[in-house]
Amino acid sequence: MARMKPVYVFSGFLDAGKTTAIKESLLDPGFNQGETTLIIAFEQGDEEYDEDFLFNSNSYIVYLDDIRELDEKKVKELDDDYFPDRIILELNGMQDDNLLFENGSANWLVVDYLTFFDARTLKNQMLNMRQFVFNHVINSAICYINRCSDQDLMYFRNNLKGINRNLMVAFLDEDSKIIKIEQQMFDTSKPLDIKDDDYGLWYIDAIDNADKYDGCEITLKVKWLETIKEYENVCIMGREAMVCCSNDLQKIGLTCTNVDPDSIEKDKFYLLKGKLEALDDENGDRTVILRTESIEEAQAPEDEYVNFN
Repeated sequence: MARMKPVYVFSGFLDAGKTTAIKESLLDPGFNQGETTLIIAFEQGDEEYDEDFLFNSNSYIVYLDDIRELDEKKVKELDDDYFPDRIILELNGMQDDNLLFENGSANWLVVDYLTFFDARTLKNQMLNMRQFVFNHVINSAICYINRCSDQDLMYFRNNLKGINRNLMVAFLDEDSKIIKIEQQMFDTSKPLDIKDDDYGLWYIDAIDNADKYDGCEITLKVKWLETIKEYENVCIMGREAMVCCSNDLQKIGLTCTNVDPDSIEKDKFYLLKGKLEALDDENGDRTVILRTESIEEAQAPEDEYVNFN
C-alpha cells in the first residue's frame, strides 16, 4: 500500500505573502530536515523561487495554470517524475480553492491549510470579492493577515471567523511580528442581554472563549435552525449570516435545551432566556450550550442577517 504523502496548502490572493512563507518554512530546520519537496504553484508574484533556494531546500517547482489540471493522472505523473516526500500547493488567488478537493489522488493527504491576506487590501476584497475570500477561508486552519498597521483588525477577525468558526487568525505587522489584540466586548460577571446588532460579535466571542461564558445568564433573540433528533426538546437556535452571497447563508447558532421543536414556528423569532454552559463538543473543542429557562415570541430584528462588525 502506497504511503500517504502530506500536502501543505498555501492559499490567498497574489502578493499576500504565500511565497515568502513557503520559502521561510523550507529554510527552517524545524520543518525541513532534507525531505524532497515538490512545490506546485498556480501563480507567480513578485517573490520567486530561484535555483539557489531550490537546491538549498531540496525542492522542485512546477507551475500549472489551473487547479483543475491537478487530476489523478497529473498527480501520478508528478509522483513518478519527482518522487517527493511531501507537496506544497501555492494556489491562485482568483481560482476556487474548493476545486482542489474534486480531483487529486488518494495518495495525497492535506495535513495543513494556510491562508494569507494583505491587510492593506483585505477590506476592499471583503467588500468586492467576497466569493474569493470565502473560497480561501472556508477550508483553512490558520489565516495570516500581513502588513497590518492602523486597520480595524477586529473587523477582519470577526468576518473571517463568521465564514469559518474554527479558523485561527494571526495578525503580523510590517516587520512580520505578531500583533496581539485584546478586546473585552461582553461583561460575563452580570446577566447579558444581547442586542440584535451584537449577536454576531457575541457569537464569535463565545466560540473563542467558551469557558468565560460558563454559568452566565443570557437573553438573546434567535430563531429555529435545526432540530437535534437524538435528544428530546433540543434544537439549534440562532440566526443566519450572509458570509458569501445572498444564496450562501451560514447558520450561526448554538444548541439550546428545553425547546420543544413542535411548539415553535420555524420562520419566527423568539426571545430565549437561560444559562450558558461550557463543555466539550464531539471534536473535543470547547463550546457553549444554552440551558433554556424561558422562551417567548419576539419581533424579528430589523436586519435578520448577522453582521460581524
